[in-house]
Parts: sequence; C-alpha cells; structure tokens
Amino acid sequence: ELWRIHERRRERLVAFTRARLADQLRRRGTNAKEIETAFETLGPETLTIGFARRFATYKRATLLLRDPERLKRLLLNEERPVQFVFAGKAHPRDNQGKELIKQLVHFGRQEGVRRRFVFLEDYDMSVARYLVQGVDVWLNTPQRPLEASGTSGMKVVPNGGLNLSVLDGWWVEGYETETGWAVGAGEEYNEPAYRDEVESKSLFDVLENEVVPLFYDIGSGDLPRKWIARVKSSMTRLA
Repeated sequence: ELWRIHERRRERLVAFTRARLADQLRRRGTNAKEIETAFETLGPETLTIGFARRFATYKRATLLLRDPERLKRLLLNEERPVQFVFAGKAHPRDNQGKELIKQLVHFGRQEGVRRRFVFLEDYDMSVARYLVQGVDVWLNTPQRPLEASGTSGMKVVPNGGLNLSVLDGWWVEGYETETGWAVGAGEEYNEPAYRDEVESKSLFDVLENEVVPLFYDIGSGDLPRKWIARVKSSMTRLA
C-alpha cells in the first residue's frame, strides 16, 4: 500500500512537470513540435531525484555538472535510468546564483538528456508540494558547515522520500545507514576546488553503487522491498 501511494505521487509529479515544462516553452515562443516533446519528459516508473531550494552558491546546485559524461551515463542507462527535477530561484542581485541556474538549464537542453533532466521555473509552494510528495530521493549538496538546517529535506521524510545529502545541517543528526545516504563523512576542506572535486566523485559513487541498485532491486510481488524497508525506517526514525 505504501509503495502504491508513492508511485501514484511520482506519476502526479511527472504529469505536473510535463505540463509546467510545456508552459515554459510556450512562454518562450518555442515551436509546437518541441512543446509536444515536453509531454514525453520523465518516466513515471523511473528513479526520480529532486533538488529544489534557493540558489545560493554555497548550496552547490551544479555539483553533478563537474562530470557531465558520468551524469549522462546515469541519465541514459536503459536498464536503470535516473531522472532529475531541479527548481529554485536566485536572489535578483545574486548573479552567481543566476549563473548556476543558467548552467543547469543549458545542460538540460542537450539532445538526449532533456527528457530526464528538467529545470522548473518560477519555484513556489505548489511546485514544492509536488516535488516533496513525488520524488524518490531528495538531494542536498551544501558546502559544510554553511547549511543552517535544511527543512526541505525534512518535509520529504513523512512523504516517503529518502535523503541524499552532505553531512551538514539537520542531516548530521538525521543520517543513519538505514535512513538515507551521506556524501562524504563530514570532512571540511581549505581548498574549495579540491573539496568540490572530492565530494562530486563521492556523490556519483553513492548514486551508482548504492542508490540506483537499491531502487531497481525488485523482489517478490514486483516490489523494491529493500527500498521500501529504508523508506519505512526513515519515516519511523525521523518524522
């Protein structure tokens, strides 16, 4: 029952994202053929990872883009695909934050990845509601120790999503191997470029070796029973 409800919510997120993306394309004056492709974006049964928040630079929204080819391999895997939904806003005077959004949008427009990598504009409570209810994994990649708390990740927990985050903010207390995944082990670095390189590789390692295999490990009754067990653990220990 728990998994059936979650799958229905993921389907709602996919339908909402398609409609929202089509509206974005219409506002830009995009041709009708490209607007039609918006309704083929995302898959209702695909592992879905969400990232939505204020686009301050310390939150490192583009950490995955440090290795675009490795990211493409995750997105385009035919047997165990992954899809990402990004959303958020930068402060009007935060040009660096706007640049992060620009990089994500540019990557998502590439042929081949556009159906599995989406940026939703005009982030608001409605978008947030669909995301926290529908994603399988909530991604958070702040620069330690700058995360104050991370309430978006908290909201995902009672909705049946799992957290994948740098050990900062609330996740320092919330993380256990039974409740989600951690990027790194709480290290702090003096050199930002080196830190980003190490933690981006750690993030990919966790996705490739732990998150994706667990999600697609289908047991009896066509259910990902080990994944469901972790969802239950997250809800009972953290909610």
